[in-house]
Amino acid sequence: MRKTKKLFFTLCGTIFLITSCAPPPSNGETSLLGSIGPFLPFALIILLFYFLIIRPQGKQQKERNLMLGSLKKGTNILTNGGVFGKIIDVLDDDVFLIEVSKGVNIKIKKDFVNSVSDVDTKKK
Repeated sequence: MRKTKKLFFTLCGTIFLITSCAPPPSNGETSLLGSIGPFLPFALIILLFYFLIIRPQGKQQKERNLMLGSLKKGTNILTNGGVFGKIIDVLDDDVFLIEVSKGVNIKIKKDFVNSVSDVDTKKK
């Protein structure tokens, strides 16, 4: 996270330095940098937000959707509430019946599955 912040501030500083050093347009002549220059920092900040925030979040969401799609009967899971369980039945497309302990079953929605776990719920 520190590297990301350092990179962000370094790039922002460089962008502002470049645009502030642009020469003003001469009499009657307009340069490309003179007309685009004021908008350049905003465009670069938008690109930074895309690559630092939006794109990684989309990647995480895609991985989560793949994980939720691969859940099936017999998979050990961890819920958002910290409960370990084993899926014993799929009631609807988005509701699971999980076994928390021997003889203790609860229903949860698919959205509340945090991750797939390798912890076995049965005592040995």
